[in-house]
Amino acid sequence: MKNLGFPAALALGLAAASPAQARDPFSLSLDVDGNSGSRGFNSIENVVDALSTNALRGLAPSYTDVSAATARLDLRGAPALAAYASNSPALRVQIPVAGIDRTFQGSTREESARLFQRFLEGRDGAGSLNSLLRATTHTSPIDPVAGGPNSALTQLAVADFGRAVQGSFGERGGVGIGARIGSFTAAGYDSWNLTIPIDANWRITERDTVSFEAPIAYTSAGGAASYSGNIGMLYRRRVSEEWQVQVSGRVGAAGSVDLGAGSGVYGLGLVSTLRMPISETWRVTLVNGINYVSTFASSIGRTVIDYNVSNTIFRNGIIVSRDLGLEVGGMALAASAYAIDTRFTGSPVFVRNFQEFGVFVSPAANPRFGVGVQLMTGDRSLFGFTISTGVKF
Repeated sequence: MKNLGFPAALALGLAAASPAQARDPFSLSLDVDGNSGSRGFNSIENVVDALSTNALRGLAPSYTDVSAATARLDLRGAPALAAYASNSPALRVQIPVAGIDRTFQGSTREESARLFQRFLEGRDGAGSLNSLLRATTHTSPIDPVAGGPNSALTQLAVADFGRAVQGSFGERGGVGIGARIGSFTAAGYDSWNLTIPIDANWRITERDTVSFEAPIAYTSAGGAASYSGNIGMLYRRRVSEEWQVQVSGRVGAAGSVDLGAGSGVYGLGLVSTLRMPISETWRVTLVNGINYVSTFASSIGRTVIDYNVSNTIFRNGIIVSRDLGLEVGGMALAASAYAIDTRFTGSPVFVRNFQEFGVFVSPAANPRFGVGVQLMTGDRSLFGFTISTGVKF
C-alpha cells in the first residue's frame, strides 16, 4: 500500500490530540517542613531523577540533603510513598498495592535513589518488581502488557477476531498490509496507538485456509512510548457456505523503557463466524470468539521478569451488512455496521469489559481493500476512537 490516504491521516490527527489535563504516567508530590510541590513525568527514570537533592530543592526551596522529606508517588496508578528521614541518606519506599516496603541504603541520597532505580529496572532481583508489575495491570489502563485496550494481551484476541471477520467476507490469497490508528482515554490517562498488521493467506482447499500474521504496534501514553508485536498462525475451515471456524496460536512480546515494563506473551484462540442472508442485499453475521492469553517469563540479563498474568477473553459481535449498489474497479461494495462486546476473566486487570461500535466499507466478496471507523466505550469511563484501512495484493 503506497498511501494510507485521508482516513489514516485524519485518525493520526485525532489520536494525537490529548486532553488538556491528561494524567501523567508518573507523578511526585513533595512535602518538606510544610513546603510542598509536585510534578508529572513520562518515564520511570525521570521519577528517580526527581528524588535527587537539586530536583527536590526545585520543588521545595527549603529542602536540604539532611531534611526530612516525604514524596507521594503515583507509579502508573499505583500509589507509593518515598521518604528520607532527617539526617539520613536512606530512602524508604512503600508500595502497599504490591506489598512492597523496602529501604535503599546508599552513602548519599543520590546513591540511595539510584539503588531504587536499579530495583525498578530489575537489576537487584525481580521478586518485588514482579509484584509491582502485576499490580500495575489493575491500577491503570496504560500498561503495555495487560490491563487496557492497547495492551499486548488484549490485542492478541482483537487480532484473531479481526482476521476471522475478514475471512468470513471472502478469502483471497496473497499478502496484505494495513494501518489501524486509535486513541482512548480512561481514568484520566490518554493513549494513542498505531498498529501495522501484515498478513499472508494460502488457500489449501476450497474450504481450508492457512494464514500468517505479524502485527507490530507503537503506543504513546502520556508521552511514554511502548512497543509490541506478535507472530500468529491461523487455520480457517469453512464448515458450510455460511459457517466458518478459525483456530489460532500467537506468540510475541511487549515492552516500554519509559514505563519500566515488558513481558513475553502468547495466546490460543477459537472464533466462529456465522453468516445469515436476510435478503439479496442484506446479511447478518454473528461472530463469537474465545481466547486464552498469558504472559511468560522473560530474562533481562540475570533478572527473570514474570508478570504471571493470564486471562480468558470473550468477544461476541454482530455485523449487519448491505450491498451498496456501487462498484470500484469492477468490484461491488458493501457497507457494514457492527457492535462487539469484550469481557475478561482470570487475572485482575484495569479494564474488565469494553464495547466497540463501528462501520466499514469493503468489496462484498473477496475483499482487497477496506476502510472503517469505530467508537469504543467501557468500564472505568473508557472512551476511544479508531480508524483503520488496508489493502491486499
